[in-house]
Amino acid sequence: MEFGTFDVDTSVLKKQGENFAELGGDFSKASKKLQDDLDGLGEPWADADFGDIFGQVYTPIRDGIFTSMDSLAKRLSQIGHNLEDMARNYDDSDASNSGRLNGIISEVGKV
Repeated sequence: MEFGTFDVDTSVLKKQGENFAELGGDFSKASKKLQDDLDGLGEPWADADFGDIFGQVYTPIRDGIFTSMDSLAKRLSQIGHNLEDMARNYDDSDASNSGRLNGIISEVGKV
């Protein structure tokens, strides 16, 4: 039976982790700016004939979108941190396994 192999480039994992974390931060800032800008507008529809109905429909949908955007920003950042942790753990595991194998080879050589 033949087993396939794979290579893990931990520097790429680390870099992409940084990119995801940065993307989450940028997305969070953009979301906050949008929320602040829309809050600054108030309710320009309030004096319109359909203002009450529009506000009843728009406001909960807007708030739900804001909640989703905030959640997405956090999740993107968390993906980034997880990728960085994965790279660090892989490097640590690889170093540990290499040390163990070198110890075994050294012991076998003494026999």
